[in-house]
Amino acid sequence: MKQLSDTFAIEIAEYSEWKERNRKNNFFELAYILEGKGLHSVNYIKYPYQKNGIFLLPAAKCHTYVIEEKTRFLFVRFTGNYFLADLKKTVDYSHWFSRLNFIIGNHTHLAGELIDHPEEKAQLKRLLEVIRYEYDKQETCSAFVIQNTLVAVLAVICRNIQQRAWDGRTFNDQKFTDLLNFISFNILDPEKLSVKYLSQKFHIAETYFSEYFKRNASERFQDYVLKSKLRIAQSRAKFTDTPIQEIALDLGFTDSSHLNRMMKNYFGKGMREIRKEMQG
Repeated sequence: MKQLSDTFAIEIAEYSEWKERNRKNNFFELAYILEGKGLHSVNYIKYPYQKNGIFLLPAAKCHTYVIEEKTRFLFVRFTGNYFLADLKKTVDYSHWFSRLNFIIGNHTHLAGELIDHPEEKAQLKRLLEVIRYEYDKQETCSAFVIQNTLVAVLAVICRNIQQRAWDGRTFNDQKFTDLLNFISFNILDPEKLSVKYLSQKFHIAETYFSEYFKRNASERFQDYVLKSKLRIAQSRAKFTDTPIQEIALDLGFTDSSHLNRMMKNYFGKGMREIRKEMQG
């Protein structure tokens, strides 16, 4: 896998038979099928793949491919460093760390393509083709172009995952839907998740905000935010090798003990238990 910068890595690989790959401590990879066909297998459930298929692969070893026809993959690996603020870079990606966590926390992680909608899939394919072109070109600005294209890639993925999350669930108040989307995509930014900030941004009286949220969501604002973070923590325990203490700090918990207490309160299981079940 070629590290074009310290923030992301890309690989084009061809396989006649799938081989286990070392991908420790990643959030996930995108796998874009350039040529070939076969089956995408998750926990022994298989889904056919072919050229132009797009899949999400978490770091856990539950995802494999059964290759029926020699297959060329474009892999795009996302790491936490990609989303940390860096004053030396032209673009500040710190706010995208929330979106990375949103994706891994809300994706189904089942066998099958990442995006079903034909137009949305075509849009994502165009972006991945830009990445492939720049990867092959390897010119001075290629890494910069790829890095900025990845911003759009994540936006498209987030939009589609959120739409799936709302499937069958409707809200009469469009403002409230926009509010929930904003919370989801900024889940790790304490300033943007403050009642004061949200009240001003969505033109809701600060004194009325808690009542407004509970009336529309049927739960308290604080509970909604906490459960959203815990879903992310649960997925990261299952699908990454990231140390639990690091997950806790990333998500704004005091330490791993604090995260474990909250996880047991809401889901009845601690982080280590969740990770152990997935591994064994």
